[in-house]
Amino acid sequence: DSVHDPAAFPRKLSETGLFQSVAGHRVQPSLIPYSVNAPLWSDGTYKERYMAIPGDSPKITMRATGGWDFPNGTVLVKSFALETEAGNPATRRWIETRLLTRQDNEWVGYTYQWNDEQTEATLVDKQGLDLDFAVVEDGVPRKQPWHYPSRTECMVCHSRAANFVLGPSTVQMNRTHDYGGFVDNQLRVLEHLGLLQVDATNDFVKQLREQLLADGLSDEEATKQVDWFRSPSDQRKPRLGGSQLAGATEHYPRLVDPYDESLALEQRARSYLHANCAHCHIGAGGGNAQIDLAFATKLSDTKALDERPLHDTFGIDDPRIIAPGDPRRSVLLHRVSIRDRGQMPQLATTRPDAKAVKLIEQWIEHLAKPAAEPKPNAVGAKANGR
Repeated sequence: DSVHDPAAFPRKLSETGLFQSVAGHRVQPSLIPYSVNAPLWSDGTYKERYMAIPGDSPKITMRATGGWDFPNGTVLVKSFALETEAGNPATRRWIETRLLTRQDNEWVGYTYQWNDEQTEATLVDKQGLDLDFAVVEDGVPRKQPWHYPSRTECMVCHSRAANFVLGPSTVQMNRTHDYGGFVDNQLRVLEHLGLLQVDATNDFVKQLREQLLADGLSDEEATKQVDWFRSPSDQRKPRLGGSQLAGATEHYPRLVDPYDESLALEQRARSYLHANCAHCHIGAGGGNAQIDLAFATKLSDTKALDERPLHDTFGIDDPRIIAPGDPRRSVLLHRVSIRDRGQMPQLATTRPDAKAVKLIEQWIEHLAKPAAEPKPNAVGAKANGR
């Protein structure tokens, strides 16, 4: 019951029981590593992610949209490492480990600051912390500001609208992961471990059916797949590889890697916006703009295309949130490209994501411009003026 009291929470990372050895960043074998399709931009840092699920707890419930439902006692772990020589992985140093823990049906975030010796990390005070790290980039020294979030800031992004967890969601987790030489889809692995159950609600089934049809299945084939999917899990006949999910994961929704230029431009851009913006800019989200940038939302329903911004226009002439075919008039692109008042994302970044700025610019350039309104007939106009 005292876990939400900072004074009672472990002051040292080594005291959390999550690590075999903090030195070397060796987690306990019971922690499950995971990766995501479209990572949140964190100023170019390297990240490792793990989940600790109590052995006697209910299962994780896989939802159609938003974060999954986790049992009490869950701890999600994410550690950040900074390259002191930009572009050289051998110079990575751990700087922060964040814990998101669910106790008494509530999620709470804590963060730890690593020491210079890389042997321990200490709990950051509730108000957060700002530091500068020395980095060499292209032979030139620079400072890398780093913000350790306050406990309140943790829950700004890990919001109720996003169901509190961001990475562990169907669209992010539906991918293969290398478990030390064993490579498989993360959904299958979690189900095989007995940790995952599917919330076969109408919304999920509708989304699955739409994806099956989009993937080329006939209406009859899609119906059979959905009927099998909706049957009680203990009555399903195991499918390929013995997994009840096998043969279906490819049809579940997923984000793509925004930085993979071999993939479709719109898929990449929408994946980036989902990962970096949709935890707030979503239905019932915390963003005060009325846009919905979730990956599953049709582009025409985002309330962003050719819409005038309700807030700052940044001096842009005839601005739109997204001006199809015209990046210069697009406030969204401007917000992504700056790190000052009005930047997006608002938190946890002090450096623009140059690759993402280029991606969003190219995507907006390729969006079809709205049809121009026809000009009044000149003859008719003169006649009406008489």
